[in-house]
Order: sequence, then structure tokens, then C-alpha cells
Amino acid sequence: MQSTRLQQHLDRYLGIPLCVLLRLFSKRSPTTPSPKKILFIQLSALGDTILAIPTIRAIRHAFPDADITMLASPTNLNYLSACPYIDRRISFDKPGWGLISMLRREAFDWAIDLEHWPRLSAFLAYATGAPMRVGFLTKGQYRHFLFTETVPHIQGRHEVRNFLSLAAELNCSVEELGLEVWWREKERAWVREMLAEAGISREKPLIVLHPEAGRRSEPRRRWPQGRYVALANALVARYGAQIVLTGAPDEVAVSEEIAERTKHRAVVFAGRTDVNQLAALFADATLVVSGNCGPMHLAAATGTPVIGLHGPTNFAQWGPWRRNASIARARIPCSPCLNLGFEYGCQALPDGTSPCMHTIAVATVLQECERLLEAIGSQQSAVSSRQSARGCS
Repeated sequence: MQSTRLQQHLDRYLGIPLCVLLRLFSKRSPTTPSPKKILFIQLSALGDTILAIPTIRAIRHAFPDADITMLASPTNLNYLSACPYIDRRISFDKPGWGLISMLRREAFDWAIDLEHWPRLSAFLAYATGAPMRVGFLTKGQYRHFLFTETVPHIQGRHEVRNFLSLAAELNCSVEELGLEVWWREKERAWVREMLAEAGISREKPLIVLHPEAGRRSEPRRRWPQGRYVALANALVARYGAQIVLTGAPDEVAVSEEIAERTKHRAVVFAGRTDVNQLAALFADATLVVSGNCGPMHLAAATGTPVIGLHGPTNFAQWGPWRRNASIARARIPCSPCLNLGFEYGCQALPDGTSPCMHTIAVATVLQECERLLEAIGSQQSAVSSRQSARGCS
């Protein structure tokens, strides 16, 4: 969950005692085996929501007649705006008695908390009064005291599988593992119009670089800008690639600096796309290179080959969930140090990045780009050969 340090301290130093205290007043109510109303809570960053989709889908399929509500941040709800597994959406801004009162009036049968460590989402699940409250038992977080059913959050296991353990606890089938996006034709049309206006041809490789990796005020997961510059130059020189740089509105400066320093033209789309437009752009790309962040998972969900750059983050747990994906990671003993998202093991460098991100060489990332681009070329050649064979038969 992305939050300020003040919010993290309040969540920990006030949240833990409150979890222990509320446990004394928590009574186990009879559970509803076939719930009529289900609430999902996911307040954190975009990536967690994307990785939770197989779980939401599994529960939707198991209970097709249930009314399913999602309480989430505006960015997450934008991503979920066309999601067919959710009936209603509640935008979360900040907690308050009005929100709690509204949640209690809804009389949910189940409240399913999709967060890993923050106490706030567990409090909200508890405050609904739902007779069954399901969430993670995460070591050292004490939030499980507020749930009626828990599953262990296992360090080092991919988050898709951690999330699916919640569905398995509810006796749902967990065989469908794929991620999803729901951009609409208007998003794709907008992207293609913008690409055409920028002079981007569909005849040459389109490679998207997403240089930021999380909040602009916490850039420790970002690869240094100079290395993105060198990577872009190499990709243009070797493949005639067209480079597009993406990012959120508060990440424009980083993309613009990289574009200004490249030898060849790079187009800056940072700050110009919402989450579904970004998904449509990724879907049209040949390859995406990104640090570990929500857009990395969004790119994987579109099916486009993606390379995830991992320094502090546990690549086994947070890597792109896709067969045609790759990872370039730091090779030092203290990496990775992040399993939940806040437990950095060292201080940031003067440029804000982590020391481990500087150990990922441009040559390493370029090698992975070459491998994926060659695989794409082989697949396209195979398709062309089959089409030619059918034409001659």
C-alpha cells in the first residue's frame, strides 16, 4: 500500500494496539455459506489490484448471484471501471464515520481484505460488521486479530498465488491464473491517434520505457535515468526501435529528461494517459521495460512482453506474471529487501535511488530485450510461414 511515512507510523503505532484491543470485543458470528453481498477492500497501489484479479474472478464465478462491491482508491476503480466481476464500486479517499456508517448499512455477508500489511483495511473490514471477514495473517502485523478467517501471507511466493489462497480458503476453484485488462475501443482509438500524430509507425518496433517505479517522492526502485538513455540509444541503433516514455502526471520530468538526453527522438507520453489508455498503449507495444510498479503489472496483463527491473523488491514475489516476461535484477547479498513494500534495508543515494538498482547493467537489460525481440521475430516468421503454406494449398 502506498502511503506517507506519517501514515505508516500511525498505522503501526496506533494500529497494532487497536488490533489487539478490538480482538477482545470480536465475536465470531455464524457464517453465510452462500453470501448475497460480498465486499472486497483494496486501498493500495495499482499493481496489487491487478494481481488480485484472478482471486476476484474465482470468487465471482463461485458465487454468480452475489452482489459484489469493491472499496478501492480512485486509480484502482478507474482500472476496474469495465471489470465484469464487480457490481458496485466505492471510492476510498480517507476513513471517516460517514464511510463506516455506510459500510455497516450495506450489511455485507463477507468482507474480504486484499491488503497484506496495513491495519486500516483490516479496521474497515471489521467495521462493516460482516459475519465473515477474510484476510491475510502477515507475520508481525497483528491485523489478523480482526478477521474471522485467515490465510498465511507467504514471503517469496508470487502475490498472485498469495491472493488465490484467499479464494481457496473459501472453497473456490483457483485454476484460472491469467491477469486481465478492460480497455475499450475508445482507449485504443485514442492511443493509435496519438501514436500517428507523433509519427510512430506500426511497421517498426515500438518499445515503451516506464522509468518511474512507484511514487515520485520514493524513487528507490527506479533505475538511474542515464541507463534508460543508454538503453534507448542501443535499441534504436540495433533495431530501429521507436521509443515512447510513459509515467504518471507527477512523473513527467523524469521522462522528459531521458528524452532530452537520447541521441534519437523519443516520444514522451508521461502525464497524458489514464490507466486504461496506458493499457491500450502497452497492448500496441512490441516490448515494455519498467521498474517494479503497477504499470509493469499492467503491461504483463495486456500480454505484451515485459522486462521488470528489480533491486529492493523480491522478484519471485512481485515479478511480472507472464510467460513472455523477463527480469533483470540486482546481484548483491542484501537484495531483495522488500517483501511487503515498506521495509527498505538501506538509505537512498543522493539521487533518491537504491544502491542495488545501480548494479543492474545496461548490457544485462539489453540482452533480455534482444532475447524477447528475437522470440517475437521467430513467432512472426512462423505465423507468416503458416499463412503462406495455407495460401499455396
